[in-house]
Amino acid sequence: MSSIYFLCIGNSCRSQMAEGFAKKYLGSGYDIYSAGIEPRGLHPLAVEVMKEKGIDITSQTSDVVSARLLTQVDFVFTLCKDAQEACPAILPRAGHYHWSFDDPAKARGSEEEVLNEFRRVRDEIEATIIKFIQGDTGATFDANNTRMNILKRKENFGTRIQQLREEKGLSIQDLANKLNMNDDYLSKTEKNLTEPSKFFIHRLAWACEVDYEDLLDYLYYVEFTDILK
Repeated sequence: MSSIYFLCIGNSCRSQMAEGFAKKYLGSGYDIYSAGIEPRGLHPLAVEVMKEKGIDITSQTSDVVSARLLTQVDFVFTLCKDAQEACPAILPRAGHYHWSFDDPAKARGSEEEVLNEFRRVRDEIEATIIKFIQGDTGATFDANNTRMNILKRKENFGTRIQQLREEKGLSIQDLANKLNMNDDYLSKTEKNLTEPSKFFIHRLAWACEVDYEDLLDYLYYVEFTDILK
């Protein structure tokens, strides 16, 4: 049996709707999951607009991305508008595709205008799921289209992570548990012996309750500023 993993930031709208449509159209032939970097719970408007399509997603849960599942599933789909939106990036692997959808949770306006934005994104996701069934997986994830690739780690990168951990009163084991990873990996990271992914930095920001962009500035510097122009 094949398996699919839908990823976005909060696992509240886009990935939840994708999971719902995938379960409807792909049936029992796939194991289907969704998750986010910072799970925020099911968005009530996502539930509402999916119900209009006859799909009940209330039994779905808002989960954090599982490193174990990432290594086991056949297809990984990131659903952010673009990589700069802080979409969950993973280490390059086969079967990682990128579907670009606006985040309806960011919609502003009247109640009806916001609801229509949820409907628009919902319908785009449904159409994309149908294309997938017809053999169109969409764009292969481009690891070069992320801000991480133009950043260079500061010389004291690992020490800075250790200092941040200690400032938050966390032991290596405490932080490893919050990150859902092996404490040996974290220990090596603090010694500059690993090359953390964007996913790791996102989770670290969440676990230490700091702003993601601030953490990037704390750990990295831009090596080629002209790339940003």
